Amino acid sequence: MGRSIGVWAWVVALCLAMGAASYFMFVEPPPPRRIVMASGGREGAYHAFAEEYARELSKDGLVVEVRETAGSLENLKLLREDDSGVSVAIVQSGVAGPEDAEKLLALGSLYREPLWVFHRADREVASLGALAGMQIGIGAEGSGTQAVALRMLAANGLAGATRPDEKPRARLVAQKVADAADALRNGDLDAAFFVAAFEAEYIQELLGDPRVKLLGFEQQEAYRRRFRFLAPVSLPTGIVDLAKNVPPRDVALLAPTAMLVVRGDFHPALESVLLAAASRLHGDGDVLNEPREFPSERYCDLPMSEDARRFHRSGQPFLQRVLPFWLASLADRAKLMVIPLVMLMMPLLRAAPPLIRWRTRRKIYRWYGVLREIDQKLAVGLAGVDLDREIARLRSIEHKVVWVDVPLSYMEEFYQLRMHLIMMMQRLSELREKGEDAEDAEG
Repeated sequence: MGRSIGVWAWVVALCLAMGAASYFMFVEPPPPRRIVMASGGREGAYHAFAEEYARELSKDGLVVEVRETAGSLENLKLLREDDSGVSVAIVQSGVAGPEDAEKLLALGSLYREPLWVFHRADREVASLGALAGMQIGIGAEGSGTQAVALRMLAANGLAGATRPDEKPRARLVAQKVADAADALRNGDLDAAFFVAAFEAEYIQELLGDPRVKLLGFEQQEAYRRRFRFLAPVSLPTGIVDLAKNVPPRDVALLAPTAMLVVRGDFHPALESVLLAAASRLHGDGDVLNEPREFPSERYCDLPMSEDARRFHRSGQPFLQRVLPFWLASLADRAKLMVIPLVMLMMPLLRAAPPLIRWRTRRKIYRWYGVLREIDQKLAVGLAGVDLDREIARLRSIEHKVVWVDVPLSYMEEFYQLRMHLIMMMQRLSELREKGEDAEDAEG
């Protein structure tokens, strides 16, 4: 029995060694406990949401450092840089370039963020093209607002010169949203672009200010088809102030989305944790976003992670729903290790029982070689056979066999061996007695 246990011990040790090898070959390292999230300006919605993500993710044992930035363009730059430390960011759609698509992944869109174009009430403006010759606020340097504003103004011939000798058809001013809102109300700007949530304080103030008007996009469908990152949005009549019926009619708007973007080497186990937090933060919707509409795999202009696609279609992984994140992560990684380990163990497990049977029976049948040797000697004749020596040899074997440890299932073969030893000793004893009687008769 002890040797059988020894065989199993070797099998288990070998399996553990192969398990350790498969762990390093197939299982990814554990997810980090600290991540850096690029947000935006301190006064903006991205920064406020990043702080909320930090609070939500702390419940899962994650430490999130929120890094204030100038906006989406800087966020993308930090994500591309290997030494920045930033691994996740909130980024406005329509800002990313081809170089970003090579290194970054989108986890999903979080909410629609309308593009608001306000102009002075004393200016007749029916479309973006009518802003020619005016002074226009386009958002701060590095902001998503500026990136989208420049693209849309360029589509209307108002940003960038088409010929070297041609002057821009509008005066573009880069400044922060708060400064642009004040400048617009004071008459220092003729129009200004903003990308912000409906609930943003300065948007509410501008919507209720008689000195400015909101520009509707009558060419909404044309813009949507030319700029696929923009979603059509309608601002309903009276949504700002029901009593005063502000706005007095539905206003057609366009909206980029806020996206959750990560580096290409971001740990996949953290993707579902981030998206689960996004569901809690954005799932209720707001005036312009339906409940449970976000996070979504729609409206993203960066490649989407496969784990993120799986989350959007099937929800949070089962283990993360029923276990704390770190325990679920450990179990998930162990699961990935067990599969190759089982594949490696199967041949060993199949080979172990026959090996144990062979070793157990060998303890018994090895002695039959001695019995066969004596039997062959006797078949030739008694000449040269030392009967006393052979009897002593068999008694020594019998003494050893008594202490052989074999399972109960092999007792029949065990006692057959003992019986055969006794029978051979009896045969040798009888031959010895006959030989002694013959000698006495001759004497």
